[in-house]
Amino acid sequence: MMDALFSDIMRSARIRLSRAFPSPRHRQNPHAEEAALEARLLEILRSAISVPDGLKQAFDHFCLVTRPERGLIMSSGPLVIPPPTEPQIHILHSWPIRDGDFRSRLGGIRTTTNLCLRAIAEIRHQGEIGLVVYYGCRMSRRRTASCRRILNTLAQTAAAMIEVDHRYRALLRALPFDPLTHLPVWSLFREKVERRFARLDREQIPATLMLVSFYGLLHTPSETVEADEAVEQIAHVRDAISFLQRAIRPTDLMGQLDRESFVLWLDGGDRFASVERAEQICRRKYMCSAGANPLVSVKIGLVTREPGSHDTLDVFFERARMALSIAQEENLDWYFAHESA
Repeated sequence: MMDALFSDIMRSARIRLSRAFPSPRHRQNPHAEEAALEARLLEILRSAISVPDGLKQAFDHFCLVTRPERGLIMSSGPLVIPPPTEPQIHILHSWPIRDGDFRSRLGGIRTTTNLCLRAIAEIRHQGEIGLVVYYGCRMSRRRTASCRRILNTLAQTAAAMIEVDHRYRALLRALPFDPLTHLPVWSLFREKVERRFARLDREQIPATLMLVSFYGLLHTPSETVEADEAVEQIAHVRDAISFLQRAIRPTDLMGQLDRESFVLWLDGGDRFASVERAEQICRRKYMCSAGANPLVSVKIGLVTREPGSHDTLDVFFERARMALSIAQEENLDWYFAHESA
């Protein structure tokens, strides 16, 4: 009877202890841990605003999980700005980030390591990128092989994304229009304008080339542009385009030189009409309706093409650009360059 009572007491005690202190969870399968970490790194890489930012963030996360002594992202050309004229090894990023002297910022810190893992991926027509991590203590063969596979996957995926991004940017540069605003770039704008020369000469109609620049349109206090700032800048650019489209006629042409500079072609715009149009634009200034509504200054350079002129549009553009430079230097709203200048 005492044995039965004692057994009941011990059984109830074990039950209470088990409820109070639950047993630890079973260790996750190493293959599942590797797959989860790899998936997390690829998610970070793909969700970033750019490939360089995504690669740095994913590499930092890998280092936080595996805790190496030192980690480096190196490149022989890709992601290096400006692009090197000849193959050179550059340190793009180091982990951990240390606040210190010049050597620390460059990653020139000596470490005593027992294990070094490297993952190198080649990018077509650009060079190579490499991920290098140094561990201060030895790891098991299984964990070493797992870390090496994860690093190789991250490097190969980043290399593929860099190559695709490079091709995409080359394709965008070859487009005759800006993909964001759908305005013609200079090559297409010039082609459209020069088609009108014969009709303008036949009908004895003058025309005006107007170069408009919005200063401060894309001003950012920091050198890097975050995702929210990029969206706000796109809104500023679209506001500027809408503003100019309201200031010209539907038959006039509008092109884009960069995010802050636009070029207008006004058929039938003699010198007096062109100056009046420039005054109208400058009086309105440009109040951006997005973000913090910064006041953006407008500078305009103008030049008129008289009927029968044999000068090309490139010549008129250079005169308008010179007029815009004078307006900037002398702090004028607009400046007119005569055809004979």
